Amino acid sequence: MEKISKVKNLKIKKEAVAMAATATLAVTVLTGCNQQVMDVKLKFNKAIIFRGDTATIVEGKYWDDYDGEQLQLITPDGLVIVTSSYDTKLINDEKSVLTAEDVARSIGGDDIEIRYLEKHEKENVKSK
Repeated sequence: MEKISKVKNLKIKKEAVAMAATATLAVTVLTGCNQQVMDVKLKFNKAIIFRGDTATIVEGKYWDDYDGEQLQLITPDGLVIVTSSYDTKLINDEKSVLTAEDVARSIGGDDIEIRYLEKHEKENVKSK
């Protein structure tokens, strides 16, 4: 009787090791050895783009990320901005006591110039 239980225990251990190895292999294959299994979409309503001593706050309707550091932002009026994640921070300040300006100052310091990308600014750029 004792021999039978040892054989059963050994069989169960082998099956557990085989299942663990199979699961590890499956996860490795599914992730492409270095890719995300799921892409989680988060909601952001603004982007802060830092350039030198200026932070530009952009209202965002939609954003998308790419492999690498590129971000594509689409404003509510359809303007498409492709920028780098190295100098852009995506935020959602809808339910926060902190505003986009607060975040920009906390990152860039109190001396940073803060601009808002608005329709009249884009029209002025076109007229130049």
